[in-house]
Amino acid sequence: MTDFDQNDGLGPEGSYFEAKAKAEEKARRKQSDAMFPIWISVLYVVLGALFNLWHPGWLLFFAIPLHYMHPKNPMDLLTNPVMITLIYLVLGFFFNLWHPGWLIFLIIPLWPMLRRHG
Repeated sequence: MTDFDQNDGLGPEGSYFEAKAKAEEKARRKQSDAMFPIWISVLYVVLGALFNLWHPGWLLFFAIPLHYMHPKNPMDLLTNPVMITLIYLVLGFFFNLWHPGWLIFLIIPLWPMLRRHG
C-alpha cells in the first residue's frame, strides 16, 4: 500500500493531484531504473564495436551501482567505495597514476571518522 492509498488520496502536502503526480513520478523512476543496466550494456557494446573501446568502456559498468545509490549529499557519493575504485582505475588507466593513486583508498576508512568529528 502506498502513501497515496493510505492518506485517502491526500499527500503530505494535502493535495490529491500532488500525491497522484508523485506516485506517477515514482512509477516512471522505477521503470527507468529497470532499464539503466540495459542502456549501459548497449552503450558498452556500441563503444566497443564502433570505436574499439572495449578496454576503457568496461568502466561504464561502475555506473550501475552508483545509479542505484541515493546518497544524502554529494560527498557520500564521492566517498563511496565503488566511486573510489572507479576514480582509482581512471587515474591509473588514463593518467598512469597508479602509485600516488592508491592513496585515494585511504578516504574509505577516513571519511566516516572525519564526518563524525566534523
